[in-house]
Amino acid sequence: MNKAQRIKAVMERKEADFVPAGFWFHYQPDFTVEEMIEEHLKLYRETDMDVIKIMQDYAYPVTGEIHCAEDWYHIGIKGTDSREMEKMTAVIRGIKERAGEEVLIFQTMFGPFKAASIAFGDDVLMKYSKEAPEAVMAGIKNLADGLEAWAKAYLDAGADGIYYSAQFGEEGRFSKEEWEQLVRPFDLQILQVAEQRKDKYNILHICGEPEYAFQTHVDWFYDYPADLANWSVKDNGYSLEEGREHFSCAILGGLNNKGNILHGPKEEIRKEVQAVLDSFGTEGIMIGADCTIQGEGIRLDYIREAVKACLLYTSPSPRDCS
Repeated sequence: MNKAQRIKAVMERKEADFVPAGFWFHYQPDFTVEEMIEEHLKLYRETDMDVIKIMQDYAYPVTGEIHCAEDWYHIGIKGTDSREMEKMTAVIRGIKERAGEEVLIFQTMFGPFKAASIAFGDDVLMKYSKEAPEAVMAGIKNLADGLEAWAKAYLDAGADGIYYSAQFGEEGRFSKEEWEQLVRPFDLQILQVAEQRKDKYNILHICGEPEYAFQTHVDWFYDYPADLANWSVKDNGYSLEEGREHFSCAILGGLNNKGNILHGPKEEIRKEVQAVLDSFGTEGIMIGADCTIQGEGIRLDYIREAVKACLLYTSPSPRDCS
């Protein structure tokens, strides 16, 4: 069973030869295309993990400025013929050519609300979301239309799926009614791109923001179309086992992204993987972290240790469980 087959087995909730694993972190936004390709391949090759997730560290080229509510009707995002898109598709093609068909490649995407937050500032976005929701909704729809086209272009370039960072469900940001009106429809617009294509996949990452202590309403995302779902266990107090009961897809995660996988030592990484799999079992799970590994001094040998721990994992005997 190769890496692609292993991940597909997990997503289909079938038995794999062993539990796969995948971890990621951010890169410099000023990297050249070749540097971005090489850094992703270095992570993949030196850790022997089972998937390649391409980070979206080049900023989305959002157009327009916000000075009043009316301005939201006129914002947008550059098209798939833009220089920015050319860079991203070149990264996808370069990784695909060198990594081959034995591994699945997922392109990271942030939603239109996050694109607007980065472009105009979160305070500006939230101010108008409360004061002029119809205007904001029109602008977000413009961005979603553009990002839908970007998602299609990513898949056309060779990505096997989209790793979608679903945000703005944080506790205290929106009421559920506001979220269902302003955020959810546009997340679904982008997620449906891979969902409607044969042999293309969605990984759903339910992400929080530091201003909200990374806490989010995981339950708001239960019915999002996904083949793997991931969230921060440590920040939300919401276990993988709870998620398994409610999501209709397989689960990704288990490790603290600011804990042992960042600081070590290796023995503690092995123990953490062992504990996750002892509790969850080995079907329908891919070991990963709560979010991107965050902090100084990220070590690839620590990531490799987590991958190795999955390979060597053996279920506890009935006697051990007594």
